[in-house]
Amino acid sequence: MLSGIIASTQIEADLIMKQLSEKEEISIQGKSFYKGSLGKNIHAVICICGIGKANAAHGTTLLLEKFSPDLVYVIGIGGAYPSSGLDIGDIAVAEKELYGDDGLMVKNGFFTIKEVLGYPENDFPMFVPEKLRSFMAKGNFVTVSTCTGTMERGKEIEKRFNAICENMEGAAIAHVCSLSGVPVAEIRGISNIIEDRTAAPLNKSDIIKAAENVQKFFLERLV
Repeated sequence: MLSGIIASTQIEADLIMKQLSEKEEISIQGKSFYKGSLGKNIHAVICICGIGKANAAHGTTLLLEKFSPDLVYVIGIGGAYPSSGLDIGDIAVAEKELYGDDGLMVKNGFFTIKEVLGYPENDFPMFVPEKLRSFMAKGNFVTVSTCTGTMERGKEIEKRFNAICENMEGAAIAHVCSLSGVPVAEIRGISNIIEDRTAAPLNKSDIIKAAENVQKFFLERLV
């Protein structure tokens, strides 16, 4: 059985890669893949896909076509919605992934593709490994192209989608995998809480904490 592991950046996968034995690095169309073994029983391929939905879909497609994994894990960081109860460094597990900003924005608010055109919602049930089924911080994840930087918008999204966490890749990965019938599990460390913020970058130490915590969680619970 081969497991695919997708992270958007190197920092979100470096601890896992250090545990990879017999590591082979492969470059395909500008994407980096690392093949090897985790522990005694897991054969794995790690894909560093890049940030955003297009990069995620591209990396996932290459992963599926070139390596044919039986299961895909998405490991990374994300922002927690105000009412989620999550704090920086906490871990969240996805039960469903949804596209959060595909639709129409008008003066009186945002409308999804389903509301505007009658198309089905682009939402994807996620695989929750048996070892994580009793884990409390599970819920809906929302994938956005523009990170949420206001409390008002954060509350709107979490209410609309009953969501706990947002990211920039998950739904695209789940979408591509669903076309091939490959299950996807997604685990994220919380790097920030949605609030009114400036255009300044997120606190680097919070990003590192979230990235390290989610990788340690993955290695301890699933490897």
